[in-house]
Amino acid sequence: MIPTFWKISHGVEYFGAEDMITAMHEKLVYVHKDTPAKGKSSVRQGKAFVDAPVGDYFYLTNGNEGIYLLGQFTGPANVFTSMESGWLDRPYRLIKASRSWDYYDGPEKWWAPNHRSTFTQVPKSELSVFELEILKPYFFLELSDFNIPS
Repeated sequence: MIPTFWKISHGVEYFGAEDMITAMHEKLVYVHKDTPAKGKSSVRQGKAFVDAPVGDYFYLTNGNEGIYLLGQFTGPANVFTSMESGWLDRPYRLIKASRSWDYYDGPEKWWAPNHRSTFTQVPKSELSVFELEILKPYFFLELSDFNIPS
């Protein structure tokens, strides 16, 4: 079974430096429950965040201001936190911290840091691009580290 990778962006308009540090310290990632769908998708990004299976991987950005970490969901979304604020959170385990703070200037994909999206899956057909643009330069990892043949 090929693992699934996601992009999570904590938008700079909502998450400042202190918020990012607090979230990483608590090992929680956030997506607003009302984050709309991308393009022609009928699934809101907030719902996709809730529905993503435990064990899926993600990389965390703060807009295109930096790629912070690669993580893996360890539990379901906490829907009770959203009752007042609208924000959902999910626990994760740290796989690897980013090795580079370089601004991402690669191809614009829905799952790339330079595209305005919050919670977007990396399509299986684009995993080799993901490896080249994100896994290798920011985490010094390859698809083979996840038992995915190149």
